Amino acid sequence: MSDKPSDAAPTEPQPADAGPRTEPAKPLPVAAATPFKRMPYVPKRKRGWEAISVPLPLQFAIAVILGVLIATAIAAAYVKWNARVTAEANARATQEEIERIGRERQEQFEAEQRAVAERQRVAADEERARIERVREEQRLAEEARRATLSDTERMEQAFAASYRKPPGCAEAGTLECANHYIRAKRVFEAQYAREQARQRAASAP
Repeated sequence: MSDKPSDAAPTEPQPADAGPRTEPAKPLPVAAATPFKRMPYVPKRKRGWEAISVPLPLQFAIAVILGVLIATAIAAAYVKWNARVTAEANARATQEEIERIGRERQEQFEAEQRAVAERQRVAADEERARIERVREEQRLAEEARRATLSDTERMEQAFAASYRKPPGCAEAGTLECANHYIRAKRVFEAQYAREQARQRAASAP
């Protein structure tokens, strides 16, 4: 038991300090003399995690497990991110390779088209040259034919102008007259040919 007096015990009135008194001391009521009753100490109630008492080894184990879980989550996120980045890089590389192959095929196709066009142009040029050559040969042949006909016509005109029928052949067309005409024409043609050859030799440089 404590030596402290009980809060419920009445107190005796004490005389006042030395000094003048105006009236005699009166006894105090018991209720008025009783001091304020102190409430007993009640510890504050813990709430949530504070109310749970976890041993230190268990706290360490929980921290290790949480660290492992966090590290695992970070590693999984990194692996997922790395896989996505790798997949995107592979997709870009594949797309670039497809575009490169497409450009090469397009360039090859254009080169083949140019080669075909060049071959067609060369063939067309050769065909035009052949046609021009044939036309030139035909023109030269036609000119030679015309020149030959002109020489023959000139020779016929010259023979007709120089031929004189023998007497008796002016009216009658006998065999003797025909033979005379043929012999005279052959002699004239030979003489005309010699004269033409001599003229060509003289005009040649």
